[in-house]
Amino acid sequence: MGAILRIEANAFPKTPYDPVTFLYFVSAYPDNFRVYIAGHEVVGYVIFYPDGHIVSVAVHARYRRSGIGTELVGEVLKRTRGDAIVEVRVSNDVARAFYSHLGFVMQRIIPEYYGDEDAVVMINPFSKEKGFTEKGLRSKLSFTKKV
Repeated sequence: MGAILRIEANAFPKTPYDPVTFLYFVSAYPDNFRVYIAGHEVVGYVIFYPDGHIVSVAVHARYRRSGIGTELVGEVLKRTRGDAIVEVRVSNDVARAFYSHLGFVMQRIIPEYYGDEDAVVMINPFSKEKGFTEKGLRSKLSFTKKV
């Protein structure tokens, strides 16, 4: 859990989730809390609801831009048969570009979703066309649901 909390704090310094939030998701949705492991090190995670609503995805800074985030979102798309939705801060150009690259499109804006900032809601109902089928995942590292 410590590694996940450190990744979370680094990825979301303004509003990191606390340990209780992670414990809730791992107990309520154990199959939807996926951890990416390189060797013996936790380097990323994704949390999502069964309907494909992505709660959080983050990758250790040292491993960013190496395809791990894409594989984590790909895991969501595989498990939800392509249905996915995510909210990102309007100001988070990196996240918006990341999801756009994966085929997500803007659905709407939710005013003051983050209290001090609006959220862009992005969806990807056509992900199977983007190669995120079970065969399409090219994971070189292992997934585990243990936290």
